[in-house]
Amino acid sequence: MSPTELAAVLEHARRRTETLLDPLPDEQLTRQVSTLQSPLVWDLAHIGYFEELWLLRNGNVNGNGLDDLYDSFAHGRAERGTLPILSPDDARAYVSEVRRKVLERLPELAGDDFLVGMVAQHELQHVETMTQTLALAGLADSGLPRVTARGDVLVPGGQFTLGSDDRWAYDNERPAHVVDLPPFRIDRALATNAEYAAFVEAEGAAASLRAGREDEPVEHISFHEAEAYASWAGKRLPTEPEWEKAVKSVGKELEHAQGAVWQWTSTFFGGYPRFRAYPYKEYSEVFFGDEYRVLRGGSWATDPLVARPTFRNWDLPQRRQIFAGIRCASDV
Repeated sequence: MSPTELAAVLEHARRRTETLLDPLPDEQLTRQVSTLQSPLVWDLAHIGYFEELWLLRNGNVNGNGLDDLYDSFAHGRAERGTLPILSPDDARAYVSEVRRKVLERLPELAGDDFLVGMVAQHELQHVETMTQTLALAGLADSGLPRVTARGDVLVPGGQFTLGSDDRWAYDNERPAHVVDLPPFRIDRALATNAEYAAFVEAEGAAASLRAGREDEPVEHISFHEAEAYASWAGKRLPTEPEWEKAVKSVGKELEHAQGAVWQWTSTFFGGYPRFRAYPYKEYSEVFFGDEYRVLRGGSWATDPLVARPTFRNWDLPQRRQIFAGIRCASDV
């Protein structure tokens, strides 16, 4: 991509950040709404720090003080509100200065633009994280689409290509490789609030965090709740390869396959065959194992640049603050 095209991608991400945060008073930016989320001003400065680290410092930690404050692994979300982080004004000035320097350096970066794409996607992912924070504070309304589809669709068995070799795909999406699956069925629609309410009433389960119209997709559902609902409905959650194959093969028959709510899969988060961590193992590899489950599809807060069919999200199975819902599958 040309420097002009790369600048446009970076500016698109920045506009999303500014649109979300500019209307908020400083009190809201500095407040820690939940121990599950950082103060919004931490996320803002972290966006600038990550951009500086990878586009100005080539990933080299230089001990300038920000490396400790804004390293995601140095301090958990619950303690970030107690740290001597930048004020809203200082954070805004910092991210603006970093961006000015990055735009000057774009001609050097255009030859290998993966890092620029990574930085833009990282910012867009934090826009969604910050939107989660605002939702917990009662300041974000999803306005989810209505569910109108019914029934399920057969996904034929056979081989398909799982993953991506696109130049901006993350390391955990790589390498693309052939997978052979038996036939299965997948619901055309996401589970609705009305359907989930029937499950809650029948089983005494916990209700969703968000009350919406009966015909909207249920949202803020943990993996455990999604799995229990699917079992109650006489179905199961799709595996990660099943979800991707369904979207790639019969996606036009699936309502809101992407862009409404994230959809839990039954798959633990791990690397594909011949996985190679790049450009740093902390993005994906440290989360591999039997602790995190994979979500697919993207939510109403996910930017289209991120919500591609091969993008892999993951979270702890008890988490409910994420914009996650349910699409069921079943054996043939």
